[in-house]
Amino acid sequence: MSPVDQLIQALSQSLMRHYRTLAAVPALPPSVRRTAPVQDLATLAADFWPEDETADAVIAYLAQQRHADRSDLMDERW
Repeated sequence: MSPVDQLIQALSQSLMRHYRTLAAVPALPPSVRRTAPVQDLATLAADFWPEDETADAVIAYLAQQRHADRSDLMDERW
């Protein structure tokens, strides 16, 4: 068997062993697997938005927070 064939065989066997260990682990946590799909989007509707707060105010706040987070990241790097 040539060195290339040996390498391909070794890689193939390694990938197969790794795949078997991954296949044994559930992809989703139990809490997600137990959750039934939503049948009606109206069940997710809620009236929690404050009357005196606009969407623009929320967007501005989020932009401000993201800017502050990026600034903090830059400060940590220097």
